[in-house]
Amino acid sequence: MMKARQQPLSRLNAWIESTVEKFVAFFVRTPVQPAFIASKLVSAMENGTFLQKAGQRLAPNVYDIYLNIKDHQRLSSSQYTLIRDWQESLISYAKRKHYTLKTEPILRLHGVTNVPVGLVRIDAKQEDAKNLSSELGNDGGGIMSTQALSPQQLALLRAQLTPGQPLPGIDNAMAPHQVKPPVMGSQFNSPISPPIPQVPSPPLPWARLSIRLPQSGQQVYQIEKPIINIGRQLSNDIIVEDKRVSRNHAQIKYQPDGQFAIFDLGSTNGITINNTPSMRQHVLRSGDQFTIGSYDFYFERR
Repeated sequence: MMKARQQPLSRLNAWIESTVEKFVAFFVRTPVQPAFIASKLVSAMENGTFLQKAGQRLAPNVYDIYLNIKDHQRLSSSQYTLIRDWQESLISYAKRKHYTLKTEPILRLHGVTNVPVGLVRIDAKQEDAKNLSSELGNDGGGIMSTQALSPQQLALLRAQLTPGQPLPGIDNAMAPHQVKPPVMGSQFNSPISPPIPQVPSPPLPWARLSIRLPQSGQQVYQIEKPIINIGRQLSNDIIVEDKRVSRNHAQIKYQPDGQFAIFDLGSTNGITINNTPSMRQHVLRSGDQFTIGSYDFYFERR
């Protein structure tokens, strides 16, 4: 991975811009807007370009977007459409500036606790396509899965759409060389079974986590999907910034019996639940408290 060579003037402009944004966000505290994120992505591309020997500028192709948990939750339902729009905006900008891209831009959204509401932090970097095989299409380009989705998460997303409506960024992501197989039976005049109607998954019950942070007060995380990952790695839904916490430390799952349960994922220090240390799993009830690293969690549900 290569780091960008930034000019002193670019660094100064970025510092001034960041200072003004933090000042405005502190007093206004309005939710972050997609257009604001798009402009920050373009700035991240511009500031992250790397001058090659041939005189061409190589632009970053991986962008990690860090939002406050509240902003992340607000945008999560439309993230696939937004990411596709942001990707197209970055590609268009790179073409206008004659920048080189190793791959189509990969964008990853993260909900964190150390970014104020209304602001965004973007880490842009350059990675080789061979290191991004899990996030690129089969041909090394095309649509990327910006975050790993479990079958349960996909089912929940599909349940929110009208029958037959494609899931943006996924159902329409078939590579050009992939052709849908013909419908069997039409060649042999045999009857075709009618499609099986899709039964929407029942909505999750209302539940949330109040998170007490070591130095930043308290955050509230609304549970709106069947699996919530917690840990130090940046791909988790809730990131615990503590070296005592494993990369993938714990997981909250909505069970078929209608209960939420928390599971330890083989961490070193386990989970302290209701003052009992080193627990590995537990069915959560409203009012339960658990601790992971230096973060205290309070679970509520109706």
